[in-house]
Amino acid sequence: MIKDLKLYMTDRIINANKVIIVPHNKPDFDAIGSAAGITLIAKKFKKESRIIVNDNIDTINNGARVIIEGLDNSKDLVINNDTYRIIKDKNDLFVLTDVNTHELISISDLLIPKNTIVIDHHDLSKDCVECDYRYIDTKASSASEIITKLLCNFKIKIPSDIATYLLAGIHLDTARLSKNTSSETFKIISKLLDSKADVNRVSEFFVEDFYSDRKVQNLVNRLDVSHYTIGTIIADENELVESVELAKAADYSLRYGLDAVFALGRIDDDTISISSRSHGKVNVGEVMKEFDGGGHQYSGAAKIKDASIEEVGAKLKKLLKNPYYIS
Repeated sequence: MIKDLKLYMTDRIINANKVIIVPHNKPDFDAIGSAAGITLIAKKFKKESRIIVNDNIDTINNGARVIIEGLDNSKDLVINNDTYRIIKDKNDLFVLTDVNTHELISISDLLIPKNTIVIDHHDLSKDCVECDYRYIDTKASSASEIITKLLCNFKIKIPSDIATYLLAGIHLDTARLSKNTSSETFKIISKLLDSKADVNRVSEFFVEDFYSDRKVQNLVNRLDVSHYTIGTIIADENELVESVELAKAADYSLRYGLDAVFALGRIDDDTISISSRSHGKVNVGEVMKEFDGGGHQYSGAAKIKDASIEEVGAKLKKLLKNPYYIS
């Protein structure tokens, strides 16, 4: 229950030195939007907060980068691991948002399980972070939906800019409100609009960079539908791609009447990434668990070390003979 989360966070924040907010690596709109929302809770209790972003800023999605740079006092609020090591305190409270697995965060070695709260809308992975309190709501559209509901429970006034960031997070994880929504999602959106969320600015966040869009379309051109109504996109072994490009290619391909799409490619010399998207009939998160990843029925991801594209693609296609349809 969201009220239980509110009560727990109240107690822990009051007794914390600082609130350290940890979104997943290469944060997207949902991760950074929900992180910005959590700063308001820390502010309510007059506690310092910091958001950990350990990535090179140039590797982060353009829109998410605009949000990071637009946060008040962003140079002090958003810090990397090295800076946190200098200011860390044993009484810091860690709040993970939009993530529950060690692999997707950079600060695992600094977490203190008894001082850690996880807030996420993805199923638990095999590599889930040890924590004192875990709030997982897989029925929520996004972490931004959860955090907005939490802010409402705290009766915190949401500034227009952060309301806009939270709305962007919901738009991202629902493919512009076309999937994974509920009546609760639209109630939350209404609350954000009441807080003067800027719909036009959200639309601007989603304007595609021409060259990035070309890469996504080239991946879509590799779409293969050979398992029921499930598609696979397999990038060339010698081509490096971004995880976000794989996610966009999978999302885009759903418009062809497919129930699910899995896109895989090499993101660095040692790592292959899989991004999966579904309209909900196929639990793609369960498939990703077979690669030690995770997610939920609408969205999933995994990263595989020291393997070839051919090996991972063959394993994926073999798994899809059992299509994980939800009865």
